Amino acid sequence: MKILIVNGSKSVRKKFISYLELESQFNKVFETDTVVEAKMIMQKEIVDVILFDIQLPGNSGLELVPFSRNQFPKPALILCTNYILPQYLSIYQKMLIDYCFDKSKGLAELKVFIKKLVSDLRNRTQISHNNKSNYRSFQ
Repeated sequence: MKILIVNGSKSVRKKFISYLELESQFNKVFETDTVVEAKMIMQKEIVDVILFDIQLPGNSGLELVPFSRNQFPKPALILCTNYILPQYLSIYQKMLIDYCFDKSKGLAELKVFIKKLVSDLRNRTQISHNNKSNYRSFQ
């Protein structure tokens, strides 16, 4: 299993990798700060999970959402942002983002979610690579 972390801050990406224990849960952890590089990674690799922010250098992280729909199997999309206002949540839900996390509230909740997601993906991979829609959760 592979995860792609897309965040404009290298220190935040490293914090995600360390605190969320991503290297022990995924076979490969990719990281970048741009949408362009994220798309290049997604063209070369099958990514199971994308953990991304909205504000990135040059582009919005939301540009990854329609691009990820062309991937097979479709990756689980986890949006980590400071923009968790009710009017934005309905937009994220319409975009079919799997999980929205308010990164200003700490990472403990995200850590629990990632562990469950990894477990579910491993079990699901043994059965099928289809239908990851059961992860939809909006806060």
